[in-house]
Amino acid sequence: MTDTANLRLPCIEGSQAQKHVTHNEALRILDTLVQLAVKDRDLTAPPELRYEGDRYIVNAEATGAWAGCEDAIMAWQDGAWQISAPRVGWLAYVIDEGALLAWDGIAWVDFFASLTTLQNLSLLGVGTTADAGNPLSAKLNHALFAARTVTEGGNGDLRYTLNKESAGNTLSFVFQDNWSARAEIGLAGDDNFHLKVSPDGASWTEALVIDGASGRPSLPRAAKFCATTNFDNYIAANSWTKVQFNIADLNDQGAFSAGGNSFTAPFAGAYVFGFSLRFKANATVPTQVTVAFYKNGAELGCGRAMSGAPVDGVTTYNLTVLAPCAKDDIIDVRVRFDSHDGYVSADQSQFFGHYVP
Repeated sequence: MTDTANLRLPCIEGSQAQKHVTHNEALRILDTLVQLAVKDRDLTAPPELRYEGDRYIVNAEATGAWAGCEDAIMAWQDGAWQISAPRVGWLAYVIDEGALLAWDGIAWVDFFASLTTLQNLSLLGVGTTADAGNPLSAKLNHALFAARTVTEGGNGDLRYTLNKESAGNTLSFVFQDNWSARAEIGLAGDDNFHLKVSPDGASWTEALVIDGASGRPSLPRAAKFCATTNFDNYIAANSWTKVQFNIADLNDQGAFSAGGNSFTAPFAGAYVFGFSLRFKANATVPTQVTVAFYKNGAELGCGRAMSGAPVDGVTTYNLTVLAPCAKDDIIDVRVRFDSHDGYVSADQSQFFGHYVP
């Protein structure tokens, strides 16, 4: 054997004279190829200014002393160019580009572009430094995930799968403003879907919950109520009288006051209000009955429920309206009996309402 298999280092024969010549040639080759870092890979001719040990990868269409040496490694040693042909798998660092190249048998290619598998990484940082608390970290302005198309061997779909260990754990996305949390969405402590928000990253308000079993949505902060009365309300003739709904059967957010027989809007927005009132006679029935919503002591102006002479225990007045409210507006139900008094029956009488998102 005259040369080694991988680096083509010349071997010293047992009977060879001037063994130091062969030995020195092998050292020069080692000096060229070990820890290979070339200054440039774009030149087609030798640079005029060169120093001992300078190494280059020759570009295509080489000329001069480099003619016919495309893609070879050229090293300036002892006043001459030393040529080394690359072999598959060799790596070279290109100093002026800061790039690591690999020879694939045909061309020098970006080493990292040739990687197709990365497994069991402990840390990965993109544009930033990952740490034990955030082993996958990215700092960037745009991110793109695209489905692999059918022509590329995919099915055209793209689905993310995120998994938590058990129902009691949390799987969520947290949205921050200057590193202070403002919103969170996901499976927070159970298998229902939650959306909550925060003004400061410390106090949280749950805005939406979707039941994981039934799919039923709920708006925990959307005020809603249903109120009834447990006695027959006496209504004097010829005056507007507030109906005393004093039982809150439903009172999310506590916006209905049983003591005040009224609803106070917890925040500005649109609300639906409704009532159903059953007439009960005293002696002579009124000539007319009128029922309306009042806001802050004045008629709301969104319609009335009314009739001529009502039938005792039969005539029922119903009205549902959509009305805008400012924060702290007070809504109640009032009734007027013309000519004669009477009652609003405890039976079949109701006042209800809810916020409209």
